[in-house]
Amino acid sequence: MAPKLVESEALLTESDDERTSELQPGSHATGSAPSKRRRTAIALLFTVAVIGVAVVSRSASSADPPHGAAAGSSEGVQLAQQVACRQLRGGSADGTDPCEPLPEKDMRREMNYAEKHHEEMGGETCSGYGENCGQTQCCSTPGMQCYKKDSAWAECRRDCIPGPDPSHADAGHWSCETLGARAQGQAPNCSKLGQDCSSSKCCADPGLQCFEKVKGFATCKAECVAGIDVTDVDATPWTCNALGPRTPGVAPWVAEVCSVGGAPINKPSCFATGCCATPGMSCFAQNDFYGECRAQCPGGWSCKTRGYQTPQPAMQSWQVQGKVASWVKDKCAAPGTDCSASKCCSAPGHRCFSKNSSWAECKGSCAAGPDLYDADASEWSCKELGPLTPGGAAEPWKSGKEVAKWVGSTCSALGSESCLESKCCKQVGQQCYRKNEGWAACFTSCTPGPMPGDDSGNWTCETLGPRTHRPWGKPTLYCFVVVQPVGYEPGLVKAQAEQGVGIFGCDEFSVFSTKGFSIGVGPLGPVETSTFVPAAVVKSKDGTAGNAELFMHVWNSVHNLGLYQSTDWTIKADPDAVVLPDRLRNHLRPHTGQSAFMVNCAKPYMPEGPMMFGALEAISRQGLETYFAKAGDCIGGLPWKEWGEDLFLNQCFKKIGVARKNDFKIYSDGVCTGVDCGDPDAAAFHPKKDVASWFGCLNQTKTPHARVTTQAPQWFKDYMSGYAR
Repeated sequence: MAPKLVESEALLTESDDERTSELQPGSHATGSAPSKRRRTAIALLFTVAVIGVAVVSRSASSADPPHGAAAGSSEGVQLAQQVACRQLRGGSADGTDPCEPLPEKDMRREMNYAEKHHEEMGGETCSGYGENCGQTQCCSTPGMQCYKKDSAWAECRRDCIPGPDPSHADAGHWSCETLGARAQGQAPNCSKLGQDCSSSKCCADPGLQCFEKVKGFATCKAECVAGIDVTDVDATPWTCNALGPRTPGVAPWVAEVCSVGGAPINKPSCFATGCCATPGMSCFAQNDFYGECRAQCPGGWSCKTRGYQTPQPAMQSWQVQGKVASWVKDKCAAPGTDCSASKCCSAPGHRCFSKNSSWAECKGSCAAGPDLYDADASEWSCKELGPLTPGGAAEPWKSGKEVAKWVGSTCSALGSESCLESKCCKQVGQQCYRKNEGWAACFTSCTPGPMPGDDSGNWTCETLGPRTHRPWGKPTLYCFVVVQPVGYEPGLVKAQAEQGVGIFGCDEFSVFSTKGFSIGVGPLGPVETSTFVPAAVVKSKDGTAGNAELFMHVWNSVHNLGLYQSTDWTIKADPDAVVLPDRLRNHLRPHTGQSAFMVNCAKPYMPEGPMMFGALEAISRQGLETYFAKAGDCIGGLPWKEWGEDLFLNQCFKKIGVARKNDFKIYSDGVCTGVDCGDPDAAAFHPKKDVASWFGCLNQTKTPHARVTTQAPQWFKDYMSGYAR
């Protein structure tokens, strides 16, 4: 309820000019305590006035007026004051009681001014949960307090800790100065996934927002499309009205600004940064002078915390998808049929898209223009008519389908002819981009502004129609590399991307780094890094990089990105490894569909025996899903602190039951038994640390030498007998 404050006779007699001067921009930062209370009252008084008028209105039309409000304006206004003043009981600066009734003429003068101020503020009263309350200095959600961040932002929230907030959009420090009074009542307990959030209007899980189905029922979702929900118990349509703000997850800047876990080397501790880079960690104090980011506080420490616990990443829609309801099969449209009436699809990964006024069809995705897999080049409007049915993305190129034959004759060639009319491109990887109203052309990518080699004006780079995709191979591959932000690796990977070779020849691909930056242009357009939380790298037990924790964070980002779900195998390669996707498929095909990882090195007398070396890690989708479900068993149950990431994965897979598949011909590595770019069977060659040697090796693979078969010595057979699978 909005408060009304009367502090002293001075407040009632000061001029409008004197009052307005209090409300100028920036004046709130230095006001005295009484003036802050007065400002709070002024900002909220109009809400109270509305309550009073409503009471009066109801009283005038009712035979039995509500208790405490007679059928007259004076009584209604006075009731509004009495209701509002309860928040402020305790007196004003001169000792008067704010709940003491006012003469009607004084109350009227106050309400006239409040209405004028209300209009100047654009009709605002109090701010909602998560909204900027710098102007209103009050919160409409029970239990919330307006806290100041800086001169540009204040927010209604439960509490505030001075310093950076890892869930906020930027790394600026919060002063946490309170503006106005805390709203009456108890702050709502935010609802969990699947619970009714119509009362709380907030969600406990990061990335979710409360969406209304019908009046009186709402639940937390990552996204909501008005209409039926194919995972719901019935086909009653959802309004999808958002009730309250989306719960934020860890912000992108946290990974770069905040401290890594443990004792960071040559990096500031969390006492300096005030935050932790890893989700779930807090800054725990050992004493008054030292602290570390940890998931739990060690014994013997003071365990006082500084700053917030770092939240988890925002949940993505694919992470919270429910099961498709049983009624969908009968009610929703099947592939190839018209979905105009049902506006829903029975097949996983499909959504109903409109082609024109007389036809709509279920598709995995749709770009306005011609469908390159359709019977003809007639255009689609691609208006979404309903929800996405959960499941793997149903794209024709992912099943290996080629584009229609008419594409070769109807669509446009690279750069040489306008695609303004055709809205499609012949060459794989190309997209039609608009320059202006009179010209468009096919390119792999386009940056708005001047185009190199074109002096006739700027490009808008608006996309027209779909990008031409290459059909995926079998088994399907998702490949990624992890690059340092500085050094030779970004340039080496950029060269691979530009030629569409190495991991960029896989069906899906990503480049991960601790910082976000552009790699360049790949076979399907611009390539940007996906970020992960950094971690301290120690010296391993065998003298190499002890980077197990760092790659745990990489795999967390792989999981959050979700591309692994759409392919049969996930391949982690080093940037200096020459990867041949087509040869990889030949090695992996016999094991596709199993929960497995590929052991690629049998270097004699390794303490752990043959293992999967980190320059080429091949893991099936089923194996990776097992890891994501049981990684906690490995993190809590293995002595990995001084391990390299590949040793950790090998031991973890053994612990959680992912099957090892020995294939010592899949990989030619100088760190294992030597690298030979002429090997006719190997699908990866490592290391090749500069562009010239990398591409030199790639070229050599095109003219391999003859296979050489040798009989392994008996000592090696004896050595391997204990590791045969």
